[in-house]
Amino acid sequence: MSIVEAGAMLHDLGRCKTHSIHHAVEGAAIASALGLPDEIALIIERHIGAGLTMAEAASLGLLEKDYLPETLEEKVVAHADNLVDGIHRVSVRKTVVDLARQGLDEAAKRTIKLHNELSRIAGVDLDALR
Repeated sequence: MSIVEAGAMLHDLGRCKTHSIHHAVEGAAIASALGLPDEIALIIERHIGAGLTMAEAASLGLLEKDYLPETLEEKVVAHADNLVDGIHRVSVRKTVVDLARQGLDEAAKRTIKLHNELSRIAGVDLDALR
């Protein structure tokens, strides 16, 4: 739980340097430079949407590597971020519709898959926790 809390608090750390998609990589680098545990740095690095594939990362100008959340902690923070727009809680449906409107169909599918996985683990549809 403490890893999730720290990752949730620090996931946008890189926004002190940039507000672009690169904020995740920048934030992970800052976390590592500060000596934070690798688990925290990876949460920060992999929190964008439901993650990015190597090809998606390359197309966005990021280091060509896989940015998909792997651990439960990474998945929880990434998806919690998906369910917030500014200061408002949003449904997974809104997030998915927004992604689809941007032509990000694979990201939309990954978001639904992540939502379903975490809802199954929680034993309740996460949208019901509003």
